[in-house]
Amino acid sequence: MKISRPVLVNSILAVVAIGAIVGGYLLIANPFGSNGSAAASQLTSTVQQGTVSSSITASGSITPLSEVDANFAVSGTIATVNTPLGATVTAGDVIGTLDTTDLAKALTRANTTLSNAKSSLADAKTNLTSAQAADAASAGGGNQTNSAKQQVTSAQSTVNDAADAVATAQANLASATLKAPITGLVVAVNGSVGGSASAGSSSPSSSSGTSSFVTIADVSQLTMTANIAEADIASVTVGQVASVTFPAMTATTATAKVTAISPIATASNSVVTYATTITLDSIPKGLRLGQTADVTITTASSAAASLYVPTAAITTAADGTSTVKVVSAAGTTTTKTVKLGIVGDTGTEVTSGLSLGQTVVIGTVAATTGTGTGTGTGTRGGFGGGGFTGGTPVFGGQGGGK
Repeated sequence: MKISRPVLVNSILAVVAIGAIVGGYLLIANPFGSNGSAAASQLTSTVQQGTVSSSITASGSITPLSEVDANFAVSGTIATVNTPLGATVTAGDVIGTLDTTDLAKALTRANTTLSNAKSSLADAKTNLTSAQAADAASAGGGNQTNSAKQQVTSAQSTVNDAADAVATAQANLASATLKAPITGLVVAVNGSVGGSASAGSSSPSSSSGTSSFVTIADVSQLTMTANIAEADIASVTVGQVASVTFPAMTATTATAKVTAISPIATASNSVVTYATTITLDSIPKGLRLGQTADVTITTASSAAASLYVPTAAITTAADGTSTVKVVSAAGTTTTKTVKLGIVGDTGTEVTSGLSLGQTVVIGTVAATTGTGTGTGTGTRGGFGGGGFTGGTPVFGGQGGGK
């Protein structure tokens, strides 16, 4: 249908009139104009009740309570390896043996030497008896007796040495069977059947780089070592409770305690830290040695019925006086002097000056208007675009006409 020109013009004029009315209303609704600002609003919270605690965090890895290197006391050729890597052993379990052929022969030789020494001693004692009798009969002054006594002494010394050699050979033969010195988890096996084993001892594991036959970890308890910065270590003491989480086990948390703090600092990249040992109260299922762990150590904690407010609500003057602004039910604000307790991670304890449930000011926010921009086109102009700033609607000015 064809629309006549007068009707079209009247329609355009009607649209422009409606736009002018809307623009006027919006201008009235925004009395600050394009660059005005609204009055500041208070942000508030309430006085809460509960435990206030402060803590520090650090990272480390899971380690056993201790580790022991188990070694044969004699050198030899490995005959058996009785425990695989990752096995759990009990103290006294046989974990490996050596070929005993040479050790058994050495014991046989030692026994033969001892037997011969005992025979020589018996002969020397017989000679002594004869010498004593001869000296007594001839009144020779005991010359034969003295010589015989020296022979007995020498023979007895030989017997003693041979007996020691037998004991050593027996011990060496027994040492060819290596038993677990502690109950624990086998974390290293460095020997294989047919290989050589060097004489050593079973002792606490060290970082010397030497290889032991088997290393056993005491996993009756697990620990982690966290490096605590020097700025925080003064607030850490043995016995403090801690919470340990594991990045690889997101749903697992373990309680723990601080059990040791190194008295000597270490420095790395100019950062000074103290090695702090945290012992887990129990071992979470699936936790493995070496896994990364994050610890939160509670350094201070208030009573469960303590009152506290957000730390932002507190203003402390240069003389140490602390105040909090309290809002009454009628909306008036009063400044109250308060005494503080523990400054916690999520709030600060207030020991006097406030009551449970009171409304306190934690800050202010100013709602400001922004500047809208816009351009109009056409024979009678248009209205600019709008915007929001600080929660206040802002509308652009009228576009210029042509």
